[in-house]
Amino acid sequence: MPERRSFSRIRKRYLVDFVVGERVCAGFTHDLSPTGMFICSVFLPRPGTTLRMRVRVGPRTLNMRAKVVRSYRVPQRLSRFVPSGFCVVLQNAPEEYFQFLASVFRIAA
Repeated sequence: MPERRSFSRIRKRYLVDFVVGERVCAGFTHDLSPTGMFICSVFLPRPGTTLRMRVRVGPRTLNMRAKVVRSYRVPQRLSRFVPSGFCVVLQNAPEEYFQFLASVFRIAA
């Protein structure tokens, strides 16, 4: 199957707090890209849901808004090998997020 992603992803684990309606949930990033990320969490929001998120990157906290594209829960037997979580596409990310990615990807910002 050919790769359809327009941007490469980098595997990094950062703490994420996200709000769905009135519910505050936590998770962590599995991989990051300039357009989205995969978040591992026990709570899986439905595709199409808009989230408010706080990603903790070292001493900084980045606030952003994203839309859930897909969610994926693996069977218990596979949980050690395949992550359960959901993919989001970023709708409103701060400039600091892109500067952080540029430093991680080693691109001049």
